[in-house]
Amino acid sequence: MVIAVVLTACGTDETEVQPQTDEQIVEEVEAAEDQGEQGKENEESVEADSSEADPKSLQSAIPSDWEVKLPTDFPVTEGKHLTAITSSEENEVTYEFYETDQELPINDPNVKKSGQLIGNLVITKYETADAAGEEIDQTVFADGEPVDLGHGITGYQDGGAGSLFTSWNEGRWAITARSTTEKSEESLATAKETVEFLETNMLPIPKQYGHLHVDAEDSGSLAKWQKQNIVYTMTDFGDQTLDWLVTFK
Repeated sequence: MVIAVVLTACGTDETEVQPQTDEQIVEEVEAAEDQGEQGKENEESVEADSSEADPKSLQSAIPSDWEVKLPTDFPVTEGKHLTAITSSEENEVTYEFYETDQELPINDPNVKKSGQLIGNLVITKYETADAAGEEIDQTVFADGEPVDLGHGITGYQDGGAGSLFTSWNEGRWAITARSTTEKSEESLATAKETVEFLETNMLPIPKQYGHLHVDAEDSGSLAKWQKQNIVYTMTDFGDQTLDWLVTFK
């Protein structure tokens, strides 16, 4: 699940806002899904040094000099165990998260055989914070048909490419809820559900920006946010997208 609040920038630097069209949002979600598939074929497995890191530790897959710390409270179905297949390219680490009936260390060959895929997380390191920021949608939504999302929040609706989008901002986050035009009421319903959820749950604090695309049918949900020169991208978490996202700080 995924307000109109004006985005304000910290510090004195001016950041050029580069809005995305509705078609670009759809294309980005599809590209992220394609990237996950390509990663399975092209990426090199990360091997944790057992003398320095617990092989069961999800944190062990990330280079220590990145200064990235994963949450330790990811949601897990009762009676299940969380594990992952990790892989890497230059300046990028990918997690395929799985739930299994038995506890298995990361990269165990039995994970894919017996586990249920939960979603994918890609952590990418860029040369600079500016380069990382170019990957994030920084739109301040003000165009389209205004709609009441509850809690004093106004969203804006716009259609395109067979879809209806309800978009708003929360702090430095640009958020969009999508449905098909045939089920247009679901876009607004999903947006309202997201606003309600975020009244009692906090999104990660991006430095500088983040964007969230929530699909009414769950299949195309995506979250991407920046922490200086590090970009986090979550795909394929479906209806668990928000539950996972709010575990990050």
